[in-house]
Amino acid sequence: MQNLDLTNLVLGAWLLFVVIRRQLEPRVIRFKLEVFILIILLGGASVGDAFTKQHLQIAPQQAVLFGTLSLVSAVAFAALRAWTYRFWVNDAGLVMRQGNWLTLVWWVVGIGGHLGVDRLWTGSSVTLLLYLGVTLLVQRGCVWWLASRQYPAEMRANAVNQQRSRERRQDRRERRHDRHQRN
Repeated sequence: MQNLDLTNLVLGAWLLFVVIRRQLEPRVIRFKLEVFILIILLGGASVGDAFTKQHLQIAPQQAVLFGTLSLVSAVAFAALRAWTYRFWVNDAGLVMRQGNWLTLVWWVVGIGGHLGVDRLWTGSSVTLLLYLGVTLLVQRGCVWWLASRQYPAEMRANAVNQQRSRERRQDRRERRHDRHQRN
């Protein structure tokens, strides 16, 4: 289980570094569901591997209790972090967001608490990626909702901008694929 534990810690630390850095910078609000689903799937696979390949054993009642508390924690800390954001509209008419020192504090408290409980119950950090995926998904949803309440018209512009960006990425992929096919 040590390899799986180390993998989760390294991936989780890298992900946290990237996420926290980005949350403290001014950014246009986007909702990239695919990224969060991928993290959740990787986290679920890690937990599954811990049970099937690493022989993690937890009583079903404990698993339900731990899972419920972990989910509640992920949602609560996501909401707390979202409430720390500052929102404004940039010159292009898009809603921006930026976290602050309190955002960072809620990250430290939430992750620290989760890792502590994870170590107590599983003896490892196998649920870290799953926790991160869920808390990031909920946080982004809360941020989108809060910004939409404050700037409803402008958030529609954010959604259109996000769709256009998605279409441009798809066009670039298709052009690369076509060039690859010709070569």
